[in-house]
Amino acid sequence: MVPAALLVAAANLYAARMMETGQGEAEPTKTNTTELAPVAAVERVVVLDVLRGFALYGVLLANTVPWFSARAFMPREVVLARTNTVDRVFLYVLGLFVNGKAMALLTMLFGLGFAVQLERAEARGRSVVPLHVRRLAAMALLGVSHVVLLWWGDVMWEYALAGFGLLFFRRVRGWKLLAWGLFLLLVPLFVFSIHSVAEAYKPYAPAPPDFDAFRAQMHAAIVGSDRRLLTVMHVKQALYFSSFIWPWYFAWLVGRYLLGAWAGTTRIFHDAEARLPFFRKLLGWGLGLGLLGSAIQPGRVFLQRSGIVIPELVGLALIVPSELGVVLLTAGYAAAVVLLMQRPAWRRALLCLAPAGQMPLSTYLGQSLLSTFVYYGWGLGLAGRFPAWSAVPITLCIFTLQVIFARAWLSRFRFGPMEWVWRSMTYGRLQPLRLPARQEELA
Repeated sequence: MVPAALLVAAANLYAARMMETGQGEAEPTKTNTTELAPVAAVERVVVLDVLRGFALYGVLLANTVPWFSARAFMPREVVLARTNTVDRVFLYVLGLFVNGKAMALLTMLFGLGFAVQLERAEARGRSVVPLHVRRLAAMALLGVSHVVLLWWGDVMWEYALAGFGLLFFRRVRGWKLLAWGLFLLLVPLFVFSIHSVAEAYKPYAPAPPDFDAFRAQMHAAIVGSDRRLLTVMHVKQALYFSSFIWPWYFAWLVGRYLLGAWAGTTRIFHDAEARLPFFRKLLGWGLGLGLLGSAIQPGRVFLQRSGIVIPELVGLALIVPSELGVVLLTAGYAAAVVLLMQRPAWRRALLCLAPAGQMPLSTYLGQSLLSTFVYYGWGLGLAGRFPAWSAVPITLCIFTLQVIFARAWLSRFRFGPMEWVWRSMTYGRLQPLRLPARQEELA
């Protein structure tokens, strides 16, 4: 918590210095026409809110099966004994259509949001850097708090650190954004994988830590009622998990951000109705090639669970097509939503997701609160008591409650509760929260 707090303080000091030299953005005021302020309701692109809502449910489902339900921390032999045919089919379908894709969509939308902020700043003749730095510092602080207070699997602090990498590409446009995005998405991961395989073949390679003992401790903390132990294990698990992936993970995130930034700078979602032929082609190619590439990883897992060993060199060769498959399938999903939004019946149905997508931070943190209440020992304690496929009805119930709450909240307030906290931290002053009376009536 202390490093994140220092980060916020440093960011505010830096922003103040930028303001003194005339390089920073003005504080939001009613009289300043060149201010940088939160996006007004009239500026929102509804399809992006729908996409965020769509992705947030996918993230909830993907996190529930291994993590919230504590399935990943149970002894392997117990998990195998409890996994029936229905669960095997469900896990394969989840790996094919959901795992990795929902989070990929959210990270790309984060990059898109940065591109929109950059565009708005340039239109006002202001630098986006101070605002972006403060925004990321506040995001990191909220993420660290999430880990300490609620759940180890928070991604916000990692996304915030990777977000600083976007500043190096704020003047890059067009195909160069795509090229850099694909490079950072694929090359560091591939190089790290080669290094890992080479290290494994060295005769002096260190013995792996006792994973089973650590998992057992984590499982005991989840199903138990000792809040102090749970907090300690959450922090340990967050650091433990990140320690394995950091050599490639942050560059990989920046790569996804840049793909989203390309979509933002080209305004393909802002002008979606004028680009329907593009989205039709993207739907076909994205779903077709994306499903082929996305089938690689769940196929490998299925074969390994069946006792079939895949040579490591073959696994290395499959890394690039597997990652491209995730990106293409994610793009196919986005195209499908855009095209379905052109049909009145589908549009009405999909707009139900928009309130949750309009307050994504509150929805994301709310998922941790509700899910840990359902599964953890401090709540209902359902961890390990139900098959994997039961995550579907449970997550549908949780997400439906979140959509209802988001709709009711946004009928009275400008932002979600955590979005308001984030914005107030970013701008260094409390933001107006309640809607004007007339807008409340219209909502």
